[in-house]
Amino acid sequence: MLLYNISRTRYSKMPSICILTTVHNPFDSRVFYKEARSLARAGYQVTLLGQGAPDQEIDGVRLKPLPPRPPAHQAWRRWFRLLGVWQRARQEKADVYLIHDPELTLVGLLLKFGGQRVVYDVHEHVPFQILDKDWIPRRVRPVIAWLYDHYERIVAARFDAVIVAFEQIADRFPRARPVVIRNVPDLDLWTPAHPSEPDAEDKLIAVYSGVAQWDRCILELVQAADYIDPALNVEIWIVGRFAVPEYEAQVRAAAGDRVRIWGYVPHHDIPALLAQTHMGLMSLRPQLNSSVNWPIKLFEYMAAGLPMVMTANPFWFDLADGCAVQVNIEDPRDIARGITELARDPARRAKMGAQARQHVIQNYHWADQERELIALFTRLIGLPMKG
Repeated sequence: MLLYNISRTRYSKMPSICILTTVHNPFDSRVFYKEARSLARAGYQVTLLGQGAPDQEIDGVRLKPLPPRPPAHQAWRRWFRLLGVWQRARQEKADVYLIHDPELTLVGLLLKFGGQRVVYDVHEHVPFQILDKDWIPRRVRPVIAWLYDHYERIVAARFDAVIVAFEQIADRFPRARPVVIRNVPDLDLWTPAHPSEPDAEDKLIAVYSGVAQWDRCILELVQAADYIDPALNVEIWIVGRFAVPEYEAQVRAAAGDRVRIWGYVPHHDIPALLAQTHMGLMSLRPQLNSSVNWPIKLFEYMAAGLPMVMTANPFWFDLADGCAVQVNIEDPRDIARGITELARDPARRAKMGAQARQHVIQNYHWADQERELIALFTRLIGLPMKG
């Protein structure tokens, strides 16, 4: 735990923090709803530069847009764009810069060379992600992962601080002495889901919430609806934007009348939407990264008081305090089996949901992480002056 002596804390009129993201949605739950808003509430002057951000102030955070990322087949343009991001960031003249994406480590280095303070927030175990990527030839994945691992370790040690989203990442950065800021829900935004038990004519809703893409087994979730007894009146909701239009077309073509595809829903509307549902679907394919990753959707389902049907993953099952039915997420029939188990047993659903909510309250509340976040920035740039 990061500790500081409040009697020796430096105060300044309005210390400024510039948050940078080129990959995440500017309203990403961690980037905006947790870190940016928490820092603004603490009195810091917070600016968030992000692709597609509106040019306005929201909840005390000043958002400003960055130009769109060039398409993947024009990777060379991304390097020039990063120079533009660096120049744009310098214009803010912030006391400290908080970067959220691996590609921004290059921008962070340029800012450090210019005498700026830089904090790097590491969301994922990127070497494991590289090893999981099917589009990279299998033989070269270990080489690329090794090279990136060493690059990121070296770069991170040059920054003023490193934040990691879960403990398993921290071991990669011993020289940087990272601060663990878990990506867990802000319970002030979440009301436990207590929809009334469906009558014979009402639907029982199983919901997936998150980015809709191949590695989340969205097609398999949609196909599972065909193997659920129609008498149970189960409807599957897919809530989130599709990353690839071709995959979206494939999913929509497979979706029958017992599937509802919502598309993108703003983060601040998700709690109310989940409150209408009866179980959450955790559907990441088994991958190396998922053996260490703390998926935010798992904790959000728990904060909403939802039992889950999830990928067979002992690590996640333990994080969920056993409040889930594990299935082979790549088999629509087995997904249907898990949904059916919970659909046929309302008492079990209610017990799991209440236990999940209580587990989050006791162990995974953002308020605890917020204190660590404020302590870190207090050490770097002091506390804002009161009054």
